[in-house]
Parts: sequence; C-alpha cells; structure tokens
Amino acid sequence: MKLAYSTICINPNRPTRQQGFLYQTKPIYSFHDDLHARIVAFENDSTIVYLISCDNLGFPVTIQNSLEHILQQKTDKKVYVTLCATHTHFGAETKDHRYQGEFVEKVVYAIEYLQFTEYSDLEISYQCVPFEKVGTSRISNHKANVLLQLFTISQNKQPLVQLIVHNCHPTIHHGETPYFTSEYPGYVLQELSKKYPNTYFSFFQGAAGDVSTRFTRKSQDYTSVVELGNHMVDEVSRLMEIEKEYTPFDDFGYDCAYVAMSHEFHPIDLSNIPDNLTERELFTINEGVIMRERLSKRLETLDKQIKVSKLDLGNKTMVFMPNEAFSSYIDCVDTKRSALVAYSNGYSPYITGINDNFITYEKFTDTVTVEAKQELMKVLEKYGK
Repeated sequence: MKLAYSTICINPNRPTRQQGFLYQTKPIYSFHDDLHARIVAFENDSTIVYLISCDNLGFPVTIQNSLEHILQQKTDKKVYVTLCATHTHFGAETKDHRYQGEFVEKVVYAIEYLQFTEYSDLEISYQCVPFEKVGTSRISNHKANVLLQLFTISQNKQPLVQLIVHNCHPTIHHGETPYFTSEYPGYVLQELSKKYPNTYFSFFQGAAGDVSTRFTRKSQDYTSVVELGNHMVDEVSRLMEIEKEYTPFDDFGYDCAYVAMSHEFHPIDLSNIPDNLTERELFTINEGVIMRERLSKRLETLDKQIKVSKLDLGNKTMVFMPNEAFSSYIDCVDTKRSALVAYSNGYSPYITGINDNFITYEKFTDTVTVEAKQELMKVLEKYGK
C-alpha cells in the first residue's frame, strides 16, 4: 500500500464573500490566517482514494464530482474523492464560480505532485474520548454528544499521519468578522504540527449540528480561538503520549450508497418558545423563520438524494455524510472503531434527530421526513458498525 499527503493554500485570489452567515454579503480580501486544503491519499493495486479536508463551510457535491472526474482521467486505477469541510464560517463562498475554478485548479495541481511512499509495515490506532472543552450543546436544556476521535497511522509506533475528528461548529468569531480565518481547526493543526513536526495532521468536522462554542467562549475573536484551541492541542497531545493499541494497516477499502431524501414543511408553533433561552438563541430563531420562508420558495433546491460513503483503514472506519447532522447521529456508528464525519460528499442542511421537538434555528431548516431519516440511519449503521 502507498501513502501520500500534502497541504496547499486555498485562499481566494480576489475579493470574495465569506460563507456562513446571512449578513456576510460583501467581498473581502483580508486574512488573519491562511485557509488550507489537506490531502491524504491511499493507493493500492487497483484503487486511489483522496481524502481532502478544507477550511471552508461546505462544498457543493458537484465540486467533488468534478475533482473525481479530472483525477480519474489521469490513471487506469479507480479513483474516489471524499471532499470534506471543517465548516469554518469564515472561508470563501464556494457557490462563487470563480472561486470554484481556483479551488479545483489548486487541488488538482497539488495532487499531480503528490509523492507516494510504499509501506509494508503500517499500523493504525484509534482513540475516542468525550471532549467538551471547545464546545458543548448550543441549545439550552439539551445534551449533545461531543467527542474527540483520533486515527493515528504509524510505522514502528512512530506516528506518520493523524486524522482528528471533532464535532463543534468553528464559530468562535462573530458573523461580522472582517477577515478570512480557519478558526480553531486551523489553529489546532498549526500548533500540533509545530509540536510534532514528523507527524502530518488533518482535521475532520463531526456531527456538529447542535454543538458550538456558544457557552464556552469568553469572547468572539481570535483570543478565544487560541484559548479553546489550546485545550484541544493539550488533549490531543495527551492522547498521543499515552500507550495505544495498534492493529495492522496493510490495505484500505471504500464504499458508498445514495439515500433518497423526501421533504415536508411542518408548521412550527412559535408560541411554544421556552422562556429561558439566551438572547443569541432567540436571535437565531428569528433567522430560522427567514430561512424557512426562503426554503419554501425554493423547493427545487432541496436534496433529492445524498451520498454516504465509508473509508475502511484496516479495521477502523470513517463514515461520511453531507448534512449538518445533530450529534445524536453519532450513535449510528460504533465509536469504539468508527467516526462519523459530516460536511462531506457535498453540503446539505441541518438534519435534527427524529425525536428532537425543541424550537431552534436548526429545526426551521430541517425539512427531511422521518422516513428519510430512518433510511439514512440504516445506511450509517451498515457502514459504521
């Protein structure tokens, strides 16, 4: 088996809108820190898988399909691309066709120059711990499932590549932040790379639909990014230093399935809003009313189907889905060996739990029927357990 990895800058070349909040309407060209795409590639006798994590809110699935098509033309082997987003709300607008072209060109160029190394003695370890020092449930009176999961690919117990999965919205900054930033995922990777220069790190956003820094941040600027990011750096470092269980990693596997999406617009009774919600929660509920009205007029834009995929790394598994899934969907996979990654294989709206009846911003943008959610859960369980 062969392994390769590389990081490239994906800053927009020209003034571009940010993507993440309704009021990010003006193009900007100011960067607090660079935006990156991190590419980890696996190759065997028949297949190449490109696992790409980017500092962005989320990509249309057409960009992933375009990358896969372009790269397939360059080899006789079967090519699969999984394009993921860290979900920073301060990356470039991916619906901007000019930026789409820039991004695809940069990624293809970087992949053309990837240097694969053949290994015969790789091993992999997996660790999973509860971790709420960056973020917790952002909904009052609701408990979220917040995890830190590490896939560490090693040779002779020396870490070569570490894939970090954590589920918390990178929204420490406020919506009117006048610069691009990779937020806490980028900061964590920057600091870990300094501390462990011989290990390559990448970050994947988990099911963070109901998780954010709303109740953990002290301010909405880069000061809190550093403070909260350091909590994660410390925990990842702790997990790296303790003794781990390694299993052979001599091959990988890929599979995907498509889940049909059906939709309905249930009326939401605003008279049932609890009295103890925060000012921010009340503000986002009003934004949700606006978003639901927009969705009702754009039914043709609602997903007809979504792609769910899995990447087997030895006896460990990463499962990928496009939705802003609530953290309860993590229960669909076996967290003793698997992780659920959201904001991948495209970017789709919030999908709350079947029994989540509270009134939140996320509830307004979730139009997926119970039947479709049940089918999705079956696929996630098939791939992740």
